[in-house]
Amino acid sequence: MNGHQMQKEQSRKMIQDALFGLMEEKGFAQVTVSEIVEKADVARRTFYRLYHDKMDVIRFYFRELCRDYGRRYKPLQSYDIGKIAEEYFGFWYQHREFLLLLHKSGLDDVLYYEISRASAEVVGKRIGSGEAKKAAGVEYFVRYTSGGFLNLLYCWIMDGMQETPENYAENVRKVLLQFIRPV
Repeated sequence: MNGHQMQKEQSRKMIQDALFGLMEEKGFAQVTVSEIVEKADVARRTFYRLYHDKMDVIRFYFRELCRDYGRRYKPLQSYDIGKIAEEYFGFWYQHREFLLLLHKSGLDDVLYYEISRASAEVVGKRIGSGEAKKAAGVEYFVRYTSGGFLNLLYCWIMDGMQETPENYAENVRKVLLQFIRPV
């Protein structure tokens, strides 16, 4: 990464940290771009070079989380609901403060939409390669699976993510395997 790219990433991080810190204090709707740039100690034009508006900061952060998930968890050779649940909920639990902050700030619609987009992308990549990825109708399976996991995650967030990710994943695995049976 060259110096310009490093500076750009550093500015992004400072802006994100500033926005999230301000959201802790007073909520998303009350935060202004002026406050963000002041707290981040960056120029206003730097903010607008990197983002369109303050919501774009959150969208970009979710895209980064999705990329991180994809780098961490490689495509599966076989579909193992327990392993998928453990990795999925474990990953999002690492970002618990951020998810709960969005909920607390009244951004449930953004939270739901962004996790939906990210989940579909991640599940699609995890399918792997070869025959499974080429199978007719695989896009239905991706949507079905990502939607189910999204709703489980969303409910967990609404409940404050009190349960450990390991326990939550194990409970999900047990219940799903009662209803999902191979033919």
